[in-house]
Amino acid sequence: MKTLCIVPARKGSKAIKDKNIQILNSENLFIHSLKFAKKLKFIDKIVFSSDSKRYIKIASKIKNIFTSLRPKKFSTDSALMVDVIKYELNKQKKYGNFFDFILILQPTCPFRKISDFEKGFKMIKKKKFDTVITITKSKEHPDRLKVFEKKKLVNYNKNLRNESLIPRQKLKPVFIRSGSMYLFNATLLKKGTIVGKNVFGIKVHDKYSINIDTKEDLILAKYYSKKR
Repeated sequence: MKTLCIVPARKGSKAIKDKNIQILNSENLFIHSLKFAKKLKFIDKIVFSSDSKRYIKIASKIKNIFTSLRPKKFSTDSALMVDVIKYELNKQKKYGNFFDFILILQPTCPFRKISDFEKGFKMIKKKKFDTVITITKSKEHPDRLKVFEKKKLVNYNKNLRNESLIPRQKLKPVFIRSGSMYLFNATLLKKGTIVGKNVFGIKVHDKYSINIDTKEDLILAKYYSKKR
């Protein structure tokens, strides 16, 4: 069973300009993911996928990394990760490379534990799960969320007839994908997804749950990077 690791890094970003090459601990953000991938013993090939020649040039400094300049249509705001992965897999097939599992490492998640990924690979190898992702406890509970419907504020959770006034501590914990690990069976791509129905979640906390999307996230990541 072979595993392909893809580190996708497009140059377009709105909240933070050139987000994927922001400097963290003297290195571009996506370099952290590439170096981490090389530490994982179960990875057979690492692909750095980008629409930027500049990014490709930077990534090429890392040895034993396959760099792939992908078409612009796979790097727009509306482009789907599934299509990016299919493109890279088809490119690998032309070289005679076939894979059973895919691991996506997003550059925006610079902090990871090798032990979490080793655990994830063991779980997916047992074939009881088709997907392993990292999750973190959500700060907001669905029972407290609101949406506007025809200018009227209503409960996001349609099952709630009345306002939920249950203390936060007594609400059932809910989790959100942290984004640092998407490990899945390659057959899921035929269904147009990278998250199947049999999902195993690995809980992450503190800096390991950071997914840089805003300037505030970047400031927090830099703070954690300076701590020993």
